Amino acid sequence: KHPAGVVIVKFVKPNDASDAVKAFNGKVRGNGRKLEASFWDGTTDYTVVDVEKEEKEAEKRLDKFGDWLEEQELPEEFQLRVEEKD
Repeated sequence: KHPAGVVIVKFVKPNDASDAVKAFNGKVRGNGRKLEASFWDGTTDYTVVDVEKEEKEAEKRLDKFGDWLEEQELPEEFQLRVEEKD
């Protein structure tokens, strides 16, 4: 279910799609909401994304990568050297 109420309908025949747009565009539903029917513009992405879930997954991936980095053995020329002053 799309939170904005978006519904995508595909038709085999272009004429059937045109008839549906004409029939439904501007109609008012029983709940008072006005329907807007139109042809897809070819670019709008109506995919629903769970932002919180995506952020958690990204954090897990970054943590895993950080753990992997810390496990790596650095070549001696890249290791931190501390010189003591007398």
